[in-house]
Amino acid sequence: MVFDGLDLTIPVGRCTAIVGVNGAGKTTLVKLLARLYEPTSGRITLDGVDIRAYPVDLWRTRLSVIFQDFVRYESSVADNVGLGAVGSLDDRATIREVVDSVGLSDVVARLPLGLDTPLARHLTGGAELSGGQWQRVALARALFALRHGSRVVVLDEPTASLDVRAETGFFEEFAGLADGATTLLISHRFSTVRHADLIVVLEHGRVTEQGSHADLVARDGRYAELFRLQADRFVDAGDAGDPVDAVERPVG
Repeated sequence: MVFDGLDLTIPVGRCTAIVGVNGAGKTTLVKLLARLYEPTSGRITLDGVDIRAYPVDLWRTRLSVIFQDFVRYESSVADNVGLGAVGSLDDRATIREVVDSVGLSDVVARLPLGLDTPLARHLTGGAELSGGQWQRVALARALFALRHGSRVVVLDEPTASLDVRAETGFFEEFAGLADGATTLLISHRFSTVRHADLIVVLEHGRVTEQGSHADLVARDGRYAELFRLQADRFVDAGDAGDPVDAVERPVG
């Protein structure tokens, strides 16, 4: 049993962050939402309607998810972005728009075939991207899905390999680009999601706390405790207590 009495409402049109230690059930929650798993008991509803009432394919067109191990297709840049909404692969104008919005225009312009460059060196005319550039391609794919009917977008720790400063910047940038959409940010780093409208703490299979960053810190409960514990792993000449502006160092 992963969840035990889980009770969670995700507000429409807002940014909700789901945080918790490893094994808290964050990714399981996303997989339930995407209907990769079905609940063994209880239900997930949209405006009171069980989501199992919708055809799976239709439901998934309304959801865009970037997992930690997001797919890197051995195909063109345009395909890697356009597969966010398969039925609109030929919408080059929007592909260019989202590529530009995530800061990849200059990178694409330097590729041998531009948007048509295969992203694999072993393919004719192919090229490879850096890890950070691939993350931006995945972000562009999610934004392309939003432009074509997705109503919920989820980032399930796609930046876990980045340092805390880079991850914070990525999440803040994404939240700005997806403004107005229902967004879910999943992270084990409490500091990187503190600007979310709602922060939900998962622990022992249920929601233990929820609120804004300021509210949760003021409450001085589990969130505040874990936030301080993570802050102790960072050091900065200006403010050792702020992990957002610090550099991570090994404990001990």
